[in-house]
Amino acid sequence: MNKLTQKFLVVSVLALAGCDRETNHGRLVGFVVDGQSGQRLNFFKADGDKQNVDDDKDSQSQVYAVIDGEFRRAKPCGSGDLTEKNAIEADGCFQLEDIPEGMTIPIFAQAPNYERFVGEYTYEELDDDIEHSQRVANIRLFPKGFSVDYRFNVSYGNQPVAKTQVFCQYLAVNDNSLQVDGEFLTPKNTSTTTVSATTGDDGVAVIPGAQLVNGASYHCEAVLSQPLDGRTLAGQANIVAGVSQGDQLIALSASGTTDPTLYAVRSNIDDPNVLVGANGKLIITFNRPVEIVPGTANCQTATASAPDTDNDRAPAGTLVTDDPTNAVSEQVTVDVSGDGLTMSIGFRAATTFDTDDRGTTVSLNGIVVRPRATADARQARYIGALGACPAATAYGVENTLTLKNQRLSTPGNTATQPGVLKLF
Repeated sequence: MNKLTQKFLVVSVLALAGCDRETNHGRLVGFVVDGQSGQRLNFFKADGDKQNVDDDKDSQSQVYAVIDGEFRRAKPCGSGDLTEKNAIEADGCFQLEDIPEGMTIPIFAQAPNYERFVGEYTYEELDDDIEHSQRVANIRLFPKGFSVDYRFNVSYGNQPVAKTQVFCQYLAVNDNSLQVDGEFLTPKNTSTTTVSATTGDDGVAVIPGAQLVNGASYHCEAVLSQPLDGRTLAGQANIVAGVSQGDQLIALSASGTTDPTLYAVRSNIDDPNVLVGANGKLIITFNRPVEIVPGTANCQTATASAPDTDNDRAPAGTLVTDDPTNAVSEQVTVDVSGDGLTMSIGFRAATTFDTDDRGTTVSLNGIVVRPRATADARQARYIGALGACPAATAYGVENTLTLKNQRLSTPGNTATQPGVLKLF
């Protein structure tokens, strides 16, 4: 008991004196690889058939660190069990010895015809009282002049989105989620400047590789400059410059809510007594931006009814003849406003309609619409009779999916959007 008491007293005295645990030292080992090809690079001399095992302090290819204010070169990993027969490869292997635990050290790598690497590594303290420990970190070196241009394909609902800004910001924390196994040191020879580009009509934004630091991780955000469907669209991707594939996909997602059902809020012919005249059009306001379903233009037809109500026996006005074999509509015109919320649907007349023939009408049929930037056929709607339109059938539009009109609807009775223009 007396000996145990003495030990406690000694520990207490040391604690009062401020005695700390002696800082232990560790070793950092890794491989130097070509960032373009992935091949390991030898920085040290060979010994017979054994590559990269003998030190060469005069070589221009070096890995080194600054420890306690002094330059310290990395040395080869050593032969150990490596022999000429067992095929163990020492290519690219290096080690930095006697790194104080808890210290952050700058690390450099250089080689002829390669860009210089600048990074840093923090050798964390260990909980256990271990005199020596080992950590692993690899280094990528990129050939001079090598770069990868990044094409960001921005989409929403599987459709390309134009005028989307893509911003890429350097990540201070290494992110290898997109890369091969193994931890690589992150280059520090970069500024925090954000690089950006804007998508064209094809939904593609290009960021030149010359604006990025090879081997550095970047977090890229894509943001649509204007709301779509009343919502803000955004997406993101992480890349490692010069390593990740040059083509990247960013799928935008929406914040906020919108009515998933497409319907007409109102139209200019909701009043059945409205006369639109000889050049009249059906003008519809929608609850969300819309577009014509691609490939369905040939579904759009018109039918005229022109009774000779003035008994002048003059020839009745006629429409342009439709050609069902091409991919356009000869009889119907469709214009969508820039914001996608208004659609104007007109007709083409072959001969003039008589303004004295009261009751003349033109029926618009097969106008298939969908919410802008969606490929979901369940959200498509059509105006007038759909008929046998292969393009609409192939898209998946059913005959029950008529466009509904909110202003004409009553509780318990959902009204269909009218498609008949009363001219006179």
